[in-house]
Amino acid sequence: MKKVLLMAIGWLLLVIGPLVGLLPGPGGIPIVAAGLILILSQSYTARKIFVRLERRFPRVIGPLHRFMRRRQPQGKPADG
Repeated sequence: MKKVLLMAIGWLLLVIGPLVGLLPGPGGIPIVAAGLILILSQSYTARKIFVRLERRFPRVIGPLHRFMRRRQPQGKPADG
């Protein structure tokens, strides 16, 4: 039930984002990004499509991927 609710909220944000984008300011971009984050966190198929799109259009999808990447806390070394 939680997964379905998060997916629905993600799709709702993706639909609302361009509408809010018509208003002055950058309001639509963070809304679309939040919706995409919710969808990608809940759907394996969406992640596969996102990776495929990122490989095909790296200049368009790459900045969005960098924005969504988890950041390391300051002072802690990265795993690996």
